[in-house]
Amino acid sequence: MMNRKTCLDVMLALIGVACTVPMNGQILHASGPLPSFEVETVKPWKAAPRPMTAPGSASVVPIMIDPGQHAQRQETDRVYFTGQVGLLIMKAYNLPIGSERRILKGPQWVESENDRYAVEAKIDASRFAEMQTMTPEQQQEQVALMEQSLLAERFNLKVHFEIRGETPVYALIIAKGGPKLTPSKDKETTSLSARKDEMIAEAVTVDQFARSPLWTPIGDRYVVDQTGLTGTYDFTLKWRSDPLDESGDLPDLFNAIREQLGLKVIDSKAPLEVIVIDHIERPSKN
Repeated sequence: MMNRKTCLDVMLALIGVACTVPMNGQILHASGPLPSFEVETVKPWKAAPRPMTAPGSASVVPIMIDPGQHAQRQETDRVYFTGQVGLLIMKAYNLPIGSERRILKGPQWVESENDRYAVEAKIDASRFAEMQTMTPEQQQEQVALMEQSLLAERFNLKVHFEIRGETPVYALIIAKGGPKLTPSKDKETTSLSARKDEMIAEAVTVDQFARSPLWTPIGDRYVVDQTGLTGTYDFTLKWRSDPLDESGDLPDLFNAIREQLGLKVIDSKAPLEVIVIDHIERPSKN
C-alpha cells in the first residue's frame, strides 16, 4: 500500500489546479441498475523503471485518473485510468485517495504496484449528451457508477458494506472566538485549488473542506465536520507543509485552521462505513 507521504504527494499532484469539490464524500451506493460504458478495454500496465531516490525522499506512484473526482466537467466521452485496482475501487465508490483501510478483505494484488491496469472506456453518445445537462457532481456520479459496473463485469467484483462503530477521527469544531469564514456570493461556482502550502476555496462548505483530498485521511484518521455550519464560504488557508521546518512564519496545518478559519481540530470518534470485498478476480481479457 502507498505510505502516507506518497499519498500526499499523489493528492497534491492531482489537485494542483482548480477543481470541483464533490458534494459529499460518503460511499456511493447505486439506487438502481448500474449504467455501463459503451466500450471498454482493460490491459495490464507496467511502468517504466523509476530512477533511484535518496533515502527518505518520496517516490510518487505513477497513476492517471481522467476525469478525476475533482474535474470541472466531463468534457469528452472518454474515461481513462491507470493504476492499482484499489485506486479504481476508491474512485468508483467516491472515496478519497488514501482510503485503503476502508476497503477490507481484498487480495494483496489489489493494492500491489506490480498489478496495475490501464483502462480506457467510452460513454455512449446518448448518455453523454444527457450528461451535458447535468452538474459536474452529477456527471462524476454517473462516471463512478459506470466504473462500478466495469469492476463488476471485468473484475467480477462483489462487495457489501458495513458500518464500523466508534472509529478514531479528527473532528472540526468552531474555535473560541467563532469562525473566520467569509460567506460566498450568490451563484458563485464551488471550486477549490491547492498548492504545496496554500488552499483557495470558493463557495465551499465546511463539510466539503473536511472531505477534501488535501488532508483526508491524516494517517489512520479521517476528518469529519462537527461545526454545525451549513453555509458556503470563501477562504484562503496558508500553512507550513513541513511540520519540522520552523524557519518560516507560517503555522502548521492545525494551527493555521484555528488562526485563519476560526475552526479547531480535536480528537473524536465517529461511525465509519467500509467496503468489504467478497470476491474479485484479475480482469477478463478484452
